[in-house]
Amino acid sequence: MRNVFFHDRNLRRVFYGNIFFLFILAIELPENPGQPGNTKKWMTMNPRAMYRIPSKVIKGLLVFFLPFLLLNCTQHPASDSAKSGNMILSVDPQLEEIAGIQAETFSRFYPDARITLMPASSAKSLKHLLDGKVKAALISGEPEAGESALFAQQKQPIRLEPVARDAIVCIVNSDNPAIMLTTKQLEALFSARGQKGTIPLVARDNFRLLSVLAASTGKKRAELQPWACTSDAELIERVSADKQAFGLLFQSSLNGALDRSLKQGKNHNNIRILPLAKVSAGAEAYLPTQQNIYERRYPLVATVYYVYYPGDALAAGFGSWLSSAGQKAFERSSLAPYRLVERTIILK
Repeated sequence: MRNVFFHDRNLRRVFYGNIFFLFILAIELPENPGQPGNTKKWMTMNPRAMYRIPSKVIKGLLVFFLPFLLLNCTQHPASDSAKSGNMILSVDPQLEEIAGIQAETFSRFYPDARITLMPASSAKSLKHLLDGKVKAALISGEPEAGESALFAQQKQPIRLEPVARDAIVCIVNSDNPAIMLTTKQLEALFSARGQKGTIPLVARDNFRLLSVLAASTGKKRAELQPWACTSDAELIERVSADKQAFGLLFQSSLNGALDRSLKQGKNHNNIRILPLAKVSAGAEAYLPTQQNIYERRYPLVATVYYVYYPGDALAAGFGSWLSSAGQKAFERSSLAPYRLVERTIILK
């Protein structure tokens, strides 16, 4: 009962207001206005004193309510609901920035909700959810078959909510002679290490990126054999220094890494993104603009999924936010929204 009462903001205000009022009354009343000499003086100063509640009654009420007041001065976790409670969200590294923006905005609208991010490699983001370390996960691309099988064994099914779209981009040095690539050429390039005149690169542990590429080209992930860099920053450095290098990464990773490089005083003006075309003959090559990603004209698009257990109230509430109001934040990022953002035009 105490939890219901003190988690209601309006009831808290009424309760503390009454306590404050009783406290003021207790200060105004003398210790014993009934003693000779005190009564006359008190009633002269305050003619309404005869109608006041006796001091002992008021102070007794204060003593009664004081434990409740002190008990609720400490912060208690808000009860779990779609708009309140605490939650840890596991995120793929390239989605950390946009996830932070979404979580902060959600908490501004619903102050009783607290969402903490846990960045993890793509191999561990869903594992944390499976192990119960987090309540939800934000990932790029479909879960692996092994991951889906593990979740299928759980008594409580998970839900995959598509919330945005990302792109896999291929970057090269400005001196690289390549003008564009087809997905077939990209598949061949990343299927064999040390192909003459080329150095295919990806960031280490980014297996979900390779899974999206494999699914888009009809290959198995094990058949893709690029060279691994320790990070996206190292990948960009190597492409910037070598005209034979071809780097593959999520566009959200690229933008984040370039922003961090600029803050460190590094300017990678000598890299560019290659337009990609589908396998079909005569297909037009496209750059990964937000419009091309949304309309899927760009051939390597990865759906961003919010994964959670539907029975968790706050996780479900945040998922609903990402699918509706949160689409505006996705539109303002390097990602493309999954749904069209509604706009209101006021005609004067």
